[in-house]
Amino acid sequence: MTRIGANTVRLVVTGLFIVLVFFAQFMTDNNTLSRLDGIGYDAKLQLMPPLPETVANIQIVDIDERSLFEIERMPWRRSLYAELTHKLNELGAIVIAFDVLFSEPQTNPALPVLTNLKTSKSLVSANSKAIEGVLKQFDYDAIFADAINKKDVVFGTLLHHQADLKKGQLNANSILQSSSEQTNQITRYLGYSGVIDVLAESSTGQGFMNSVEDADGFVRRAALLAKVDGIFYPSLAAEAFRVYSFAEKLEPLWQRQGDITFLEGIRIGTSIVPTDNAGQVLVPFKGPAKTYPYTSAADVLKDKVDPEQFNQAVVFVGTSAAGLADLRVTPVTVNFPGVEVHATVFEALLAPENLIYRPDWWQGALAVQLVVTALLIVFSFPRLGPLFMSVAALLMVGLAVAINLYLWRYQSIDIPIVSPLLLTITLSIYFIASGFFSESQRRRRVKAIFDQYVPPAHIDRLLESAQQQSLDGEKKVLSVMFSDIRSFTSISETMTAQDLKRWLNQFFSPITKVIFQNDGTIDKYVGDMVMAFWGAPLEDAEHANKSVLAAFQMLDALESLNAEFTANNLPIANIGIGINTGEMNVGDMGSDYRRSYTVLGDAVNLGSRLEGLTKFYGLTILVSEFTQAQATNFEFLLVDKVKVKGKQEPVTIYTPLPKQVSDSQQHHDNAYSQAIDAYYSREFESALSQFEVLDKSFRFPVLVTLYLERTRHWIQNPPESDWDGSYTHTSK
Repeated sequence: MTRIGANTVRLVVTGLFIVLVFFAQFMTDNNTLSRLDGIGYDAKLQLMPPLPETVANIQIVDIDERSLFEIERMPWRRSLYAELTHKLNELGAIVIAFDVLFSEPQTNPALPVLTNLKTSKSLVSANSKAIEGVLKQFDYDAIFADAINKKDVVFGTLLHHQADLKKGQLNANSILQSSSEQTNQITRYLGYSGVIDVLAESSTGQGFMNSVEDADGFVRRAALLAKVDGIFYPSLAAEAFRVYSFAEKLEPLWQRQGDITFLEGIRIGTSIVPTDNAGQVLVPFKGPAKTYPYTSAADVLKDKVDPEQFNQAVVFVGTSAAGLADLRVTPVTVNFPGVEVHATVFEALLAPENLIYRPDWWQGALAVQLVVTALLIVFSFPRLGPLFMSVAALLMVGLAVAINLYLWRYQSIDIPIVSPLLLTITLSIYFIASGFFSESQRRRRVKAIFDQYVPPAHIDRLLESAQQQSLDGEKKVLSVMFSDIRSFTSISETMTAQDLKRWLNQFFSPITKVIFQNDGTIDKYVGDMVMAFWGAPLEDAEHANKSVLAAFQMLDALESLNAEFTANNLPIANIGIGINTGEMNVGDMGSDYRRSYTVLGDAVNLGSRLEGLTKFYGLTILVSEFTQAQATNFEFLLVDKVKVKGKQEPVTIYTPLPKQVSDSQQHHDNAYSQAIDAYYSREFESALSQFEVLDKSFRFPVLVTLYLERTRHWIQNPPESDWDGSYTHTSK
């Protein structure tokens, strides 16, 4: 074979194979390739589940076989659903989503009796009020509607491809509709099984329960949007998240490219959820069935549950009973409850930045990868012997897998892996077989031919990584916390930008976890500062206690973190924490371009000033007198009476004490309190002697030094008669 002939054969074989892969991947609904891609996706999902640790209380109430045996066979009376709703709300559930269809009215069992009574008109007339009361007593739909009224309850609906099947109501008010023309692949339905009128009017929202199956029957994706008669409707999970996040509407986000408009995501409150052009997301399954806590409906109705289990919970109600179970084939298990799919999607919407998705450029990226892989093999493999070709093929397979897993783990991007591997393995086998079975003269000729070629240039690829209805502002009494790293400027000067970024991420992760565990809301991160508040958006009478408890737990977490920093030769972190309780403006604030849920007001500013004063007093935690008054679970030491910058009235500030202290520390704390009492009673000689006894033995030496200086000053320069004991701070 001539040199040109050998090259031609290789290029033709490679070109044909690439064309076949392109055609199978992009031009057809190839079930085999789709199934193989699905297997690749399943492996990544099981190897590296994308969702982080759960930060919300998500519960599933299961109408299981035991519920049917102990409570009632199906269909249940709607009054049982009413009772279930009452029980869950009493237990603290904040959103209840029913993965159950209520598309037809339930027959009033008293109606047949009334029909028979009509044969005696005089009897009916005489007992009309009693009959009316009986009818009302057995009107289970009305009872259920009354139970959900003014509560955050979301009902499931079912969409159909049959135009003549339309039952109940569909509510599209929760989605911002668009009148412009869009080119999208959002699934269109012709009919529906909605929610009966009386329930629809009392519910907070509705969402469809339909699942999305791939060609192999597996559920890997979930649709957040669907269309019926040209109107957009949300899924059950999306609608539950809208209600949970206090968003008024879901807003589809359209991207215009020339004359065509594509769907790129959905805005829900302050969150933007990236979707494909079909309004779908990949379901980030966390594990097999029952990864989320399940509770039998019978146990809820019979009050056999932990009272704390449903506190602040989002509850999905479904059924696993035989003949009623909605089971799906998923990457993590074969019989996966449909209700848990909705719960998984709901949790994913809590952290959309961790949601795995396929960007709109994935086909182009995959095409480039296939071309580059083919060119590398075609122009490099003929230069190698069979052994080195095998090693190179393994390296290329490993590199393709590594890049794919990197995009999955660190960029939350899913690119099909089967096509590149299939191309690499097939072409590698072809060239390895060619090398094994060709005679040595032909191999030398081929190698000589390729020695005359200049290797192809590398193709540079840049992966571009690819918020809103407001929450009404209001004034509320909240607790706000500011936490700042001390000497951060000095620390930052010792590290590169990347090292500093990693160091800060290590610092913020446990701090944020503690705040979340204590029901706090992260307001913002500003450099090395964390701002959080308690008591909003959900009411919390214990906001002051929880903020102080969080401060102590942050110090515990920091102690463990500093041990890791020390072991890795990294700077340790020391923080100051300021907490204030008072009336603040809280709500979704900002401009048309950027908004955030935040707190504003003098009470917030005071919290920031307190954090700034921690270094002055040599303390880690400072709280105001307002926090001290409400944080009744803790003991406090009086620190000072201060006038901070911008305030005329003095504020008494305290430092909280750990719940467990030694007898020696307790003794010194009592002695310090007595000395402080003497100081503010203008008994400076007595205060001085008591502070001198405490000097060098008290755990807060800066405080003792400060009061020694002040008492000596006042002994020599007695204060005016109107002296209130306050100290004025002139800086922030």
